[in-house]
Amino acid sequence: MRLPSLLVLVLALCACGERVDGVHVTLGLEHKATAEGVVAAGGARTITRADGQTLTLTRGYVTLGSVELRPCEEALGWRLLRALSPVGTAHAHSAGSPLKLGTPHVSGLERPDGNVLTLGTLRPPPGRYCRARLTFEPADGDAEGMPAADSGVAMEGRTLWLEGTRVPAGGGEPQPFRLVSSRIATVDVVLDGLTLSEDEPAAERTFVLAWDSWLATVDVESEEVAGAVLDTVARSVAMSSAAP
Repeated sequence: MRLPSLLVLVLALCACGERVDGVHVTLGLEHKATAEGVVAAGGARTITRADGQTLTLTRGYVTLGSVELRPCEEALGWRLLRALSPVGTAHAHSAGSPLKLGTPHVSGLERPDGNVLTLGTLRPPPGRYCRARLTFEPADGDAEGMPAADSGVAMEGRTLWLEGTRVPAGGGEPQPFRLVSSRIATVDVVLDGLTLSEDEPAAERTFVLAWDSWLATVDVESEEVAGAVLDTVARSVAMSSAAP
């Protein structure tokens, strides 16, 4: 291909993928139980497991560090443009980019099930988006929703903080436990038909954290269990059935 023709192609590609005024998607997060045999009352969450144990979460916090929209497929033109020009073609988006919400949010179980926490609004280019990448990571001092200073929960530098009690299968006195992790966990969630255009510029999507699965199989008294629970928290994310 001759250079003039190549430059024309590059200039044409630069006109693609630009943001359009009014195009936006608002993202939210809620907690829900997805199985039977669970109870949410007074801020506590109780699950009776298949092995007969009864676990009650009296306090729980998880830090969602970022949410990034992922296009269904990268256009050939953008791949070519990325190869030709080193300007404005970064491989990843920084916090606050059109495709990425980078403000960390601490989500606590004191919020009732079904109560949606608004994470923020993205203003991406028009297009089809098939996945969202959620990253759970330690909260910094500017994270939204930090527990009160006198709560006894120190979420700065923490990704997960769970407190509760366990009653053995045969009954007995409730045994307290605390699980704390500063690890990072990432999960890709399939978006159900998210298409943004000038004709359909606005959309809302809500992610669900299925809290009743977090402790469904783990031994809360074993070592290093908090990291495994954080991985389960990430795997529990799904799209709300109420999403349009």
